[in-house]
Amino acid sequence: MIKTLLNLPHVNEALSHCDETIRLHFADLSVIVHSNEAMLLAGIADYYRSYLKTEAHTTTSLNLYVMEQNVVGDELDWLNVPREEGKQGRKEGYLDVAGGRWIKKFKTGMAFLQRPDHAVAVGPCASNLAQIINFINNQFLNHYLREGFTLGHASAFCVNGQATAIAAGSGGGKSTLMLRCLENPERDFLTNDRLLLKKTEFKKADGGTQTIGLAKLPRVNPGTLLHAERLRHILPEARQQALRQMPQSELWSLEEKYDVQIEDEYGPNRVVLAANLSRLIMLDWSLDSSEATQLESVDLSSQAEVIEGLRKRPGPFYQDQSGEFADLNAIDSVAHYCSELANADVYRLTGKIDFDRAYELIAALD
Repeated sequence: MIKTLLNLPHVNEALSHCDETIRLHFADLSVIVHSNEAMLLAGIADYYRSYLKTEAHTTTSLNLYVMEQNVVGDELDWLNVPREEGKQGRKEGYLDVAGGRWIKKFKTGMAFLQRPDHAVAVGPCASNLAQIINFINNQFLNHYLREGFTLGHASAFCVNGQATAIAAGSGGGKSTLMLRCLENPERDFLTNDRLLLKKTEFKKADGGTQTIGLAKLPRVNPGTLLHAERLRHILPEARQQALRQMPQSELWSLEEKYDVQIEDEYGPNRVVLAANLSRLIMLDWSLDSSEATQLESVDLSSQAEVIEGLRKRPGPFYQDQSGEFADLNAIDSVAHYCSELANADVYRLTGKIDFDRAYELIAALD
């Protein structure tokens, strides 16, 4: 299949030479990663180290091949993957083949084959570890989406098995606020940018919305690090000085990502993967607002539009239980999300952006 699509020499040979292996366990899913580059697997294992302390009882396993080699497939006529509203530029392309789909990342040259039996990543993998991590995590998302979970665009922390999710559009401050909330040592990290949720038959008092985080480190902009005393050291001193000279609005919108290893920065045993969703906080605040930061309760029966920023498309990697790829423009309705949130309390944070005040307001809910 690889040879038919890409018609590239050595690809099948490289696949047969992926004799280095590690096994990753995420809840009830096991991902066996094969590669032709041992150092690449070491980087993957180090990234996931907070999730690999114990071997979970897995019910599903899949093989994933990561082949280090030159860029492939640039000459093909890739179909464009539609981008979310407000996003510009050509980011991804795709080509469907029997039983699977190739996805091409135009900026890095990486190519990914998504299929149920075993998935493949081809290209300069070692220099694009973040995309390999995303590819592994997409297998995790596929697994739970097939089990009836709904994908949300949110960060979240957890206290004693009860999760608080924080949702907004890209650049809304959800990662920064989540990390600020982790200053309370009783709170554990659940997820940074993706959240899976599923209403159960239990009533709210018994815990009625399952939520699963994504095994991905917070990947944040420099403004988040600059204004967090414990995280500032991640930025080189010279970079800190340059950032301090920027206007707040420019610093807020700067796209320059850094990973935050939660247990390195906040202490051991601060990462969990699953909880009950007790509350959702939608960020509807603004840098330009002169109003005081406030937290108000939301009645979804009359204010359903408030949760618009939570909705998220599954994306080009998602295959359903039958192996079919969904319409790339498809997204669950607001009504569907409201139904899944029926057992959770929903709030809206308004006024000016003030992370310290937001921390206090959230703490008052406990």
